[in-house]
Amino acid sequence: MTIAPKYPLEGHWEALDTYLHPSGERQMALEEFLQFWNVSREELAYICDCSLTTVNHWFSQGEHRRMPSEKHEQRLALAHHIWTTVETEPEYLQKLREMYHQNRRRASEK
Repeated sequence: MTIAPKYPLEGHWEALDTYLHPSGERQMALEEFLQFWNVSREELAYICDCSLTTVNHWFSQGEHRRMPSEKHEQRLALAHHIWTTVETEPEYLQKLREMYHQNRRRASEK
């Protein structure tokens, strides 16, 4: 017996859009992000999918200083959105996510 695929409803699209484009096309400035989250430069590089050298340039002074790009600021906004959502989600959803990751690990070990 096969299950027929479902059509995504408006609520599905809205939830997906929230994760793909938190608060619309919102970007978050580095300084704003750091007011909420105490992360290392290495962690910022991971979040923004860039090198540690790039992140270090954001904090440098003078002619070598660079500003985060639009892509970096979008990733900061996304990280902030996800982390804020995780803090407020019900415990049963956290447990479901843990179970999902455990099952995926077991499947990949086979």
